Amino acid sequence: MISHERQHESSFPRVHEGKYVIHNSVAHKIVAWLLSRCWPDREFPAGIVCSIYYDSRDWRFLREKINSDFLKTKVRVRWYQDINTKEPLNASFMEVKYKIGGIRRKERIKTPHSGAWLDNTELNDPQLMALPDLLKAGRVFLQGPLFPVFQISYKRRRFVDPASGLRLSIDYDIHVPRVNPAMVPRSNPAFLNNAVFETKGGHSRLPEPLHQLTALGCIKQSFSKYSMCYQKIMRVDF
Repeated sequence: MISHERQHESSFPRVHEGKYVIHNSVAHKIVAWLLSRCWPDREFPAGIVCSIYYDSRDWRFLREKINSDFLKTKVRVRWYQDINTKEPLNASFMEVKYKIGGIRRKERIKTPHSGAWLDNTELNDPQLMALPDLLKAGRVFLQGPLFPVFQISYKRRRFVDPASGLRLSIDYDIHVPRVNPAMVPRSNPAFLNNAVFETKGGHSRLPEPLHQLTALGCIKQSFSKYSMCYQKIMRVDF
């Protein structure tokens, strides 16, 4: 499916990632706590993340996640909005993320489309169908055809823990504002009850100063926005 990942596995430094799930109703408390104790990320402290996910007609990438396959793949086009005005930023990116056992890798290619164009384009538009071909520039070749399936949007705030250097983020107000009617037989917006707090860095456990987050309701567990949103819009359980 993907041309050359295995010979490069050993060249990527290991980054520990931790995910902690919370109820969306308390996300504002986590944000306030982080603002009082951590540094906002210098480059991207806050924004709205918008992504249109791609999959095969038989939902191959979704099944990889559900079945906990050795190889898991996500394909999406992503753009950003201002967290206060909700105005889309100009740039957008075609991304593929995949996990091979414990190794993660990501390829990102800038697209010719603006965030405003993506905001207003129907998900069955032929130009959206063509975007995964951009990944060939990164020597990533995916079995096709792939189809836009639905959009996931959420607010994201990013921080750095001053003591450990861990990168922290919280994603909340996760929702599906629109779907591709050729792939999903319903179009009502769907909202998740959960938010997710993530850590990335050289530590596999929360540093002592961050342990208080568990008292605020953070529970360490795996969390996939893609599969959770699919369950929500299709009204199914895995």
